[in-house]
Amino acid sequence: MKRSSSILAVMVAMVSFVVLLAGGAGAAAAAVAQPVPLFVFGDGTLDVGNNNNLPGDEDVGDPPRANHPYYGIDFPGGKATGRFSNGYTMTDFIAKYMGYEMSPPAYLSLSGPVNMNGFTGVNYASADAGIRNSTNAGLTIPLSKQISYFAATRSQMESKLGRLAMSDLLSRSLFLIAVGTMDLLPDCNYFLTFPPSPPDNKTEVQRLVELYNASVTSLYGMGARRFAVVNVGLVGCGPTVDTRRGGGSGGGGGCDARMNGLAAEFNAALGALLAGLRSEKRRLRYSLADFYAFSNATFANPSAAGFVNIDSSCCPGPCMPFPYFNQLPCDNRAQYWFWDGGYTTEQAAMVAAAAFYNGTAKFTTPVNFKQLIRRKK
Repeated sequence: MKRSSSILAVMVAMVSFVVLLAGGAGAAAAAVAQPVPLFVFGDGTLDVGNNNNLPGDEDVGDPPRANHPYYGIDFPGGKATGRFSNGYTMTDFIAKYMGYEMSPPAYLSLSGPVNMNGFTGVNYASADAGIRNSTNAGLTIPLSKQISYFAATRSQMESKLGRLAMSDLLSRSLFLIAVGTMDLLPDCNYFLTFPPSPPDNKTEVQRLVELYNASVTSLYGMGARRFAVVNVGLVGCGPTVDTRRGGGSGGGGGCDARMNGLAAEFNAALGALLAGLRSEKRRLRYSLADFYAFSNATFANPSAAGFVNIDSSCCPGPCMPFPYFNQLPCDNRAQYWFWDGGYTTEQAAMVAAAAFYNGTAKFTTPVNFKQLIRRKK
């Protein structure tokens, strides 16, 4: 445990250094070479506003949106952009570390074909989306649909660049994926049983990994070569777990070991899948970020990473002002891990992104994101 604490302390120091350099270093990097495009797939960990543009459904209701206060309270201008955070998300920090001033735009916010002049990539992620089409069906953009959107983007790129130039650009691009959390929550995936039934849920984990395999294989077939994959965190910890047990709207902590065990099982299968794909597909490269281990190390000694609260949400309930909900978000947002019932604060996203992009082998395998980008074909 002391080893994990010391690593976290180093990570916090590194984050401070990166933040100080972010503005100047990003500009300097751009002056030397244009950063490679970033294509983003997944859930609310990475969503920058796609759900804003999803229509409601009279049968299932409105999709989860973060385009209202108090979301974005610490974003420049205090703007609620659709990010499920008080400010920036993991996507934003990874994009900054790559050399961009801002992360790529949400796919559904684009008004026309992609502009290849200064092209940064596209974000297809959708809050509460899953690997399964049936997970939160009708409320999100499932992973398979996100990939079909990428196929449309790819066609536009080919028409403007030509096949060879497009293929070269895609082979150098970073494909960032973080999905699976919602598929492991019984409230969102009716194929799961709760309390967890090992035989039934093991079959479901296998099915989820099969679908993940199909998604990565599809992207590879369209030219993707570098995959930065974030595994599932501690799904059994946090405000929503406490609420599920009958706690208050702001949570109150505690972890469900059975749910975390399910996440660990999924993560092990995901790691084996990526290693297998690397052996099968000669040009595939990947970096697997261990969000589960990183969260676990942080929760074991939160003060080492600068957190004082890892149990409750900083912005409780629906995270909306009066008259919808009469409770303000916490003042010490940089010391909370959870922003709302399921997604992290800007601070948590920043620390995790630093660990995954430029950190040690403790939390990424076989290389970190930065090394993945720099590797030769």
